[in-house]
Parts: sequence; structure tokens; C-alpha cells
Amino acid sequence: MSINIKQSLMKISTLMIAAALISTSCGKIEDEYVDRSIKYNINWTTAADSSSTAFANVYWNSTKHHFNDDNLGAISQFDYWPEAHGLDVLVDAYLRTKSEVYKQRIFDFYEGVKAKNGGRFYNNYYDDMGWHGMAHLRALEATGDLRYEESARGLWKDIVAGWNLDDGGGIPWNHEDNVQGKSKGIPSNGPAAIIAARRWQKYKEAEVVNGHNDLEWLSMIYSWMKENRVVQQSGRVFENINDKNGDWTYNAGTYIGAAIEYYKITGNKVYLNDAIKTADWATSTLVNSNNKVLSDWAEQENHDVNLFKGIFVRYLTELIRVKELPESSRKRYVNFLKNSGQILWSKGTAKSPFVLFGYHWWEAPLSGKAGLRAELSGAMLMESMATLNNEGYLK
Repeated sequence: MSINIKQSLMKISTLMIAAALISTSCGKIEDEYVDRSIKYNINWTTAADSSSTAFANVYWNSTKHHFNDDNLGAISQFDYWPEAHGLDVLVDAYLRTKSEVYKQRIFDFYEGVKAKNGGRFYNNYYDDMGWHGMAHLRALEATGDLRYEESARGLWKDIVAGWNLDDGGGIPWNHEDNVQGKSKGIPSNGPAAIIAARRWQKYKEAEVVNGHNDLEWLSMIYSWMKENRVVQQSGRVFENINDKNGDWTYNAGTYIGAAIEYYKITGNKVYLNDAIKTADWATSTLVNSNNKVLSDWAEQENHDVNLFKGIFVRYLTELIRVKELPESSRKRYVNFLKNSGQILWSKGTAKSPFVLFGYHWWEAPLSGKAGLRAELSGAMLMESMATLNNEGYLK
């Protein structure tokens, strides 16, 4: 995220109206998530097709080959991090449809976003390089485009170069020599742990970076997160133990994602249980108190926070797909996503002349404008619902 936008997150404590919408205490976990929403007969494949087609066409800058900041064509130099998630959505849609349109967008994205970022993918923010590192590896796996192998490797080296032993370890927020820059949390370390796990699964012992193979990096980063940013009893993932308004959905999401990947590698149920505990906490806590739809504190027009939900959805979807997940948990998470998906598609989406998503998933955009981050979150949820439906999880 850009420093201007990120610093605004530290100033939103005055927006107490938004805080009232979010339940700030962990709700009771039932064996099955109780879905009391009005049921709509939604064809999730059609919804995902409409959503991703609109995103790939309306937000795409066909001249410069990057994503615009909104559907009206605004361009922002602070979109480096959401553009990584734009690449993820293109990969999602391509894997689901095998459409050459998405594959061409993935191909063009590489040079377009690289040029916009000054001819390289290196960035001042470690967390933002992490989003690209994950997305580039997925683009490589989906298309075989070896340029993404090169960029993913370079990003990984730049990310782990930030690891230091201050505060017991961890990767800081950015490269700046000040309190904020040196601060550490899940935003930088969650994506790094997922990258380490996936690179270990791909390269094994053949890859050693700064004296450690990728499994060692995974162990170091995951242990730091679990020991320093997770409440073990509840699964709460936090930035500040004393400030629940800083409990963001995307932090819970990447911690869940890291735990899933660690479980895939080791088969150790400790990591699967870590994922379940945090998923239970997040789906009962980080929600709108009226409709139980996933929500972050202080969602507002064209703000970084609007992207956080989609990141959580991506990794909750991965948890649902874990074969060994207890069926009671799987059913609860599926029903949770169905509730959010139904309300978003029926109440939070403008469908004409093309799909636009509201930053609150229960309120459609009324101005004919939707920011890139809100559109990404909605597109991620629609792609997840289509995937779960196609794989038989929504029966």
C-alpha cells in the first residue's frame, strides 16, 4: 500500500460510526453457521463471469496495460499493491474458464505494471512486494510464462532481505529508517510465509536464499507470527493487542493461508487447527452485526481497507477445500460465504451497464463509480463462489 493511504488507516479512529457496524467481540461458534438471510437463486458461474468480465474490461487500461483506479479511468501511482490482486483475479478467471482474454491480460500485465512501477517490481513496502510475489507465482503456474518465474524469484529475494532479529524476528513494513517503517506485523509476514511454503513445494532444497531454504524461512516467519500476533486461545490475529479496530480481515486471511500451506507440507494437524481457530474467530467477529456479512472497520469510499475482505475470502475458500477439514467446519464456512455472497450479489451490486460492487457488501454503489479495491473484493468473492459451486461444495 502507498504510504499516504496506509497512514490514513492510523487516522480513522475518529470514524466511530463505522465501528458501530462491526461486532467487536467474538460471537458464539455453533457447529453450523446459521444462515437466516433471504435466499436468492443465484447462478454463481454466471455471476463470476459477469463480474470478472467487467473487471477485466472496464478497469483495464488497454493502452498502458495496468488497472485503473476506478471504472471511470482514473490512474493512481499508489495502485501497486491492488494491481497484484488484479493479477490474482485474472488468474482465478483464467483457471476457471480457460479464456484467452484473461490469459492475454496476464501476459500484458507483466510489462505494463512493471513500466508503471519504474521498470521493476521492487517496491519500498515489503508487504506490497509480498502480494506481487504470490500473484506472480500463481501466474507462472497458470500460464507457464517464465517472465513471472524471474520476477517472483527476485521479489522473494528482496522480501527475505528485510528479515531482522529486532522484536525477535520478522519482516518490517517498509525500508524506511523510522518507527513506522521498522514496525512488523502480519501484512508483511503473512504473504511472506505463504510464498515460502509455495516456493518450497515447487523448488525444495534447490532454492536457498540468504542462507536458508524456503521451508526454514516458512518455519521462522510462521513461528514469529504465531508467537507475536496471534492470541492462542481465541485465534484472534491482531496488529495491536489493545486495539480491536486494527483486527483486519486480510491479516486473518493470510495467517490462515500460511497455516494451510504449512499443513500441506507437514501433515501436522497443529497447523490445520491454527487455521480453523482463526477462521472461527474471524467469521464470528469481523462481520456486520446486523447481517453477519464479512466487514472491516472503517470501510469507506475508495480506501485500501475495501480490499481486505477479498483477501480473507481467498484463504477461507482454500480452507474449505482442505480434504481433512472437519465437515462441521466446512459447512459453517460455506454457509458463511454463501450469506456474504448472496447479500453482495442481491443488494451490494449495481449490474447495469456492467457489474460494480459496493465497498459495504450490503450497499450497491449509487454514483455509477466504484473504486478498484472494492471491485477487487467483490470479484474475488464471486470467483470463490463459482469455484466452490463447481467443485460441489455448495450442494
